[in-house]
This record gives sequence, C-alpha cells and structure tokens, in this order.
Amino acid sequence: MHSAGLPRSCLGFTNMLTFIFGVICLAICVWCAINTEFFREVNYTITKSPWVKTIANFVNLKLWFTPMTSVLIPVACLIIFTSCCGILGAGCKTKCALKSYIFLVTAITLASFWILFVSFIYNIYTNKQTTRNYMTTTLRHYGKENDLITNFWDYVMVNYECCGVNDSRDFIDTDWHKKNLDKLYPVQCCKFANKTALMPRSKYCTISREDVAESFADRGCFVALRESIKGNKRILTFYAVLILLIYLMITSFAFCIIRGEPLIGPIDPEDVMFVPIRRDVEKAVQSQSSLDNMMFVDEPPKKVVQVVSVLNPNQRYTIAPNSLPNSIH
Repeated sequence: MHSAGLPRSCLGFTNMLTFIFGVICLAICVWCAINTEFFREVNYTITKSPWVKTIANFVNLKLWFTPMTSVLIPVACLIIFTSCCGILGAGCKTKCALKSYIFLVTAITLASFWILFVSFIYNIYTNKQTTRNYMTTTLRHYGKENDLITNFWDYVMVNYECCGVNDSRDFIDTDWHKKNLDKLYPVQCCKFANKTALMPRSKYCTISREDVAESFADRGCFVALRESIKGNKRILTFYAVLILLIYLMITSFAFCIIRGEPLIGPIDPEDVMFVPIRRDVEKAVQSQSSLDNMMFVDEPPKKVVQVVSVLNPNQRYTIAPNSLPNSIH
C-alpha cells in the first residue's frame, strides 16, 4: 500500500460523512424556511420521532432580529465547502484544496473552541465579572416569542434550578416584566410538581420571594452553572482534549497527503539493533544470485627461480616451471 494511502482513505471517509451531514442540515434549514408545517408533517409521518418538532422549533427561532435559518444556512454551506475541499484533496491529491481545507478546519475549530470553552465555560468557571455582566445584558431581551435567548434561559433555569443571572431581581428591567407587571419572575424559576407541564408546587410562586413560594428566586444561574462546571470539569476537559486530538489527526492526514509520505519516515536499518541469525536458518536460505552459486578453485602458488651468471654477475635469469625464461634483468 502507498505510504499516503491510509491518510487518504481516512480523510476521504471523514469528509464524506461531514458532507452528508452538511447537506442534511442545509436541506432542513431551507425546507423550514419555506414551509415549517410541511416539514413537520412529512418527517413526523416517516420517522415518528419527537426530534422533528424540536428541530423545527429550533430552526425557526430568532437570534435578536435575525432568524436562525439566516445563520444556519451559511454555516451549513461552509461545512459543505470545507468537506468538498477535503474530498477533492484526498481523492485527487490537489494541494491547493488540501491547504484550503487545513485553513478552514483550523478557523472553524478555533472559533468553536473559543466560543464554547473559553468565552463561556472557562470564564464562568473563573468567575469573570465581564461574563456575568454580559449574561445580564442578554437577559434584558428575555420574554420575546420564538427567541433563541429566551429559550436558552428557559432551559437553563428549568434544568439547573436557578433564576436570573444573580437572582430574580434581574427580571425587573426585562421585556418580560413589562408584559407581566403582576409577577416578580417567570414560572421557570419555580419548584415544579410537574416539570414537563411547568406546573409549580405553590400557587404563590412568581408573586412572592418568600419561602412559601417554593422557588429558586434567590439562586442565580451564574452560580448554578459554575457549580455544574466544577462538578463536571473532568468530562469537559476530556471533550476539549478529544476535539484537539480529532483536529490534529485530520490535519496530520492532510499534511501526509501533501507530502506524499508519512509524517514519520522509514526506519534506517543501521539504527536498528543487530540481531544475530541462527546458523540453521542461514544455511536453509539459498541465494538466487549466479555468482553465489558458482564454485571457485584456488590456483597453487607459482615457484620462481632466479639464475645468476658467473661470467657476468649483473645478468640474471628468472625461470618459472614449465616455461622459458620470461625476463632478463
């Protein structure tokens, strides 16, 4: 197998799944933007899943004055474009596509990590006052219909059993309080007899801050979220490390394809410790070379005799056996 074959296969498979996910998200957003009721009827008839209603409600929420579809559609298109760069780079080994893929994956990973783990989780864990003030600012828009911020605070208050950012007094200057002057805080701050139906235990809830109201009016959500993060910091650290490892793995695959070879080169035989070969194994292996299979016979050494003339001492004869004198010095 080629040295870059495994990274190409892994990168191509991963981006193919990402491409399918992006196409599905884009189709849902466009479908809900055109006709949400038709999306609910068709999908609930086919899948019969309660997630259909949840997805449809989430897509139709508004982020301040902007519908969520106007935010999710560009995000889905970005995911599709990034996965296409990864597929093109893995399939055709196009370096330009691979470099674009590395840049887009890096930008998306850094943005997601910064928003989720740094701006939200880390700042709450370290009790940053600026984050507390920003959360109080977002709470002022609480009470709007089909609003993402309102749904976020409803979810936090119900599931983390808290009220407001600091306490229930944070709702005094909100849009919700202007429409509900007879109440001190929303029903989501109450202790429930039935959490699904939002049925409070006490009839005095939302109109009193005393113990008889049986509410969480004095427990702020910032403290509740901080306690939850402290209790689950190992799991959150695991997820952060997992995201980092996935990012490093994907970018390593892309770098392998660009180089055309693995990140770790072949091992030099000279660096490997010498392991002696057993003699019986060495004898059993026969060489296929013709030179190794040839037999050579050593020639006996030649004897050379030098004869000196009596009449002329400077004249000498060199005689080899069975040959005439071949040289005279």
